[in-house]
Amino acid sequence: MSDIDVCPTRMELLNVDEKLALSKRGYDMLKKKRDTLIREYGTAKREFDDFRKEVDSCVSDCFREAKLVEMKMGSVGYRNIAYNKSKRILISKEYEKVVGVKVPRVSAALSDDEWRGYSFVGTPPALDKVVDDFRKAGIMVVKLAALDAKVHVLMDEIKRTRRKVNALEKVKIKTLESAHKYIRGYLDEMEREDYSRLKHIKEVIKGEADGDFEA
Repeated sequence: MSDIDVCPTRMELLNVDEKLALSKRGYDMLKKKRDTLIREYGTAKREFDDFRKEVDSCVSDCFREAKLVEMKMGSVGYRNIAYNKSKRILISKEYEKVVGVKVPRVSAALSDDEWRGYSFVGTPPALDKVVDDFRKAGIMVVKLAALDAKVHVLMDEIKRTRRKVNALEKVKIKTLESAHKYIRGYLDEMEREDYSRLKHIKEVIKGEADGDFEA
């Protein structure tokens, strides 16, 4: 018996076959999408991991150099400069499509402000490099966050696509195949019964005709 409630008619068999063909096409398309997403995820994850190592190294160097500058300037003077307003990081966010999935694409740059947030008088030259390096690190962190978001978006879409693939394969297609088998078997059995009935009727008619001839 079929897993779904169907009427065993030829019209219903055509309807089930049409749904089955459509489900199999959708299954193949979703499998291709899933495989492509997995490849894109792998590329994005490697890019994220490699860039994260660069960011970690850059940030570590920044803090190490900043500590040396702080030792030269003194904690009070250094922190006063650190709290001053300086150039801002301008962030713009767009979206790009990867296999039909919208993923964030972020660009970052420094503002055009000339004011560095401190005076050149009374500050060591090493401070300029520390400030520039921290600004560079800030831009890198923004880009790293965008890569991290892309990785998570792709992973979430892979999970959704995988659930759809499993639902089609293990539920929808399996149910329709079961329905096709049930209807096909029912119709074949009806054809055999009709054939046997017609054969019996033919034999009866032939027997009656032979009886009339003998009489």
